[in-house]
Amino acid sequence: MSLTRRLFVQGSVFLAAGGVLAACSDSDDTAEKSQTPPRGYDSEPRPLPIPPLLEGEKDGDTRVFKLTAQDGHSEILPGASETRTWGFNGPYLGPTLRAHKGEKVRAEITNDLIEMTTVHWHGMKLPAYSDGGPHSPIQVGETWKPTWTIEQPAATTWYHPHPHMATATHAYRGLAGMFILDDDVSDGLELPHEYGVDDIPVVLVDAKFTDDNQLDHSVDSTLGLLGTTPVVNGITNAKFEATTRRVRLRILNAASMRFYTLTMHNGTPLRVIATDAGLLPEPLTVDEAFIGPGQRLEVLVDLKPGEEHILQSVARADNFGVPDDEYSSDFGFGDNFDLLRIIGPAADAPDAPALPAELDPAALEVPSEEGLTEREFVLNTFMINGESMDMARVDVVIDHDEPEIWTVTNENDDWPHNFHIHDARFKVLGVDVAQASTTVTVRPKPEAGWHDTVNLPPKTTARLLVEFGHYPDPTIPYMYHCHMLLHEDEGMMGQFVIVDKGEKPDVRVQAAALYFEQKAHSHHGGQIIDASRSPYATPTQGA
Repeated sequence: MSLTRRLFVQGSVFLAAGGVLAACSDSDDTAEKSQTPPRGYDSEPRPLPIPPLLEGEKDGDTRVFKLTAQDGHSEILPGASETRTWGFNGPYLGPTLRAHKGEKVRAEITNDLIEMTTVHWHGMKLPAYSDGGPHSPIQVGETWKPTWTIEQPAATTWYHPHPHMATATHAYRGLAGMFILDDDVSDGLELPHEYGVDDIPVVLVDAKFTDDNQLDHSVDSTLGLLGTTPVVNGITNAKFEATTRRVRLRILNAASMRFYTLTMHNGTPLRVIATDAGLLPEPLTVDEAFIGPGQRLEVLVDLKPGEEHILQSVARADNFGVPDDEYSSDFGFGDNFDLLRIIGPAADAPDAPALPAELDPAALEVPSEEGLTEREFVLNTFMINGESMDMARVDVVIDHDEPEIWTVTNENDDWPHNFHIHDARFKVLGVDVAQASTTVTVRPKPEAGWHDTVNLPPKTTARLLVEFGHYPDPTIPYMYHCHMLLHEDEGMMGQFVIVDKGEKPDVRVQAAALYFEQKAHSHHGGQIIDASRSPYATPTQGA
């Protein structure tokens, strides 16, 4: 059956593509679209900034990317150039990195900030010592030099901070950038590929501002910081004037909490070609696309000369399953925002080529579930399986190189969550909504794409077939966690190690990695903690 066929399944237990794709509109058509414009949207649109493309320098057979985490001032709001921000190689956000499958890469990241941070390569399969999680602190003034080989298909991945208990704050200040991966399959497709011309990065965040135009860090609830102003590539009210009749939007939701339901204001369809972990088997035409924190989506938009399109985020009629209670508005599912204006090209722009009927057939291949290790994870408030994050505890040990089945349940009655796994990609085999707190719209086609992050409405369960990068190392763990970043910082995170058969974890937590935990709770006294004596799960014991 063609993926482009508009298929609806009433009451389906599948949530398509990790909760990203919607085959039809389930937004609230009666929602108020004329709400008061957010700050920065009551003036003339400004040209969309394109993050610089950093292709790196060659050092023998290694491509080297040099990044500096720094502070600065940015003009996020028009005319307000003194907003204090953080960024990589600039005052806000970071450059786009690009590499090809098979290449060896090295990042050299210098910390010029006022406090320790880390840099995690979200969506990458790579050794734990290069993953950049909370166990890899970069002290002020120091440079971290992770090295790895790109061993995965073409995809839009990204990089962002991951210090334990401070990820939300560091990301909110602006530490984020794309990392585009190419391969022979993507090279051979007739898709838009000229960076900044027809292949456009779209980094979505949101923000609140104080009266003096500074980023407002106040949190109105224990649920997270939900911004009131959408920001695209570092500015409000952006426009992109196209020179081609087809553009490829690489959309990254780098917001710490907000989910977006994306659509074009004039009904122009979105032709989805890729999700988190790479290309789809073939293009999928949708009216809307739902994207949660940490997720990526690649869409093609066909343009007529001079025609204006507005990429919007619209309200969900089902409020993503959050019932009408004290939390119903805290997650922003009822909000409507204009995000990006796209202006069609000049009349003499050449016609776009025919859309490829096939993208990556290998994306359809799913390993057999027979005999795979199965684990269960229950998310509730700020805990997973009843426990908060402990840097010294190893929760899961994987001592094989086979995929696993992970069943992830959002046990909260009225909070959504999402779930990200490091060093992995997964297929969403299905989402069970039988116990959902209220009616929630779900979609079929779990085979449509590979992911590293899945969205979970309240009281729902996702079943994931997870493939890991196999880099055995008992000394440094990977993370799994909610990517609503305050939830992660408050403890909704666990750790796993990948080891050789019979090997046990031997994790020692660096004192520097506990900086923010010590600051908040005065825990551990700065001592080195030996996690090898901590309880951990084996495949036979479950997660």
